[in-house]
Amino acid sequence: MKEFAIYTGLRAALFAVCFAVLWFALNNWLSIFPLLLIALIVSSILSIFVLRAARDRLAGSIEQRAARIAQRMEAARRAEDDD
Repeated sequence: MKEFAIYTGLRAALFAVCFAVLWFALNNWLSIFPLLLIALIVSSILSIFVLRAARDRLAGSIEQRAARIAQRMEAARRAEDDD
């Protein structure tokens, strides 16, 4: 769960930085809604490259958790079959 919070926070921070840069650069030419959309698109593209390590850690923790759950389910199934 910690990795999820870190990754989500990093995504939000990256969006905020993109929005701030666009706000200062394009504030005179565009209203807020197009700036938000552009910042969302740019931050999404950047997150693919910039946040790769954090995303890999998140995927690893999800995979470990899924493996633990699968082991518990298998153990419960075996215990039920033994009864």
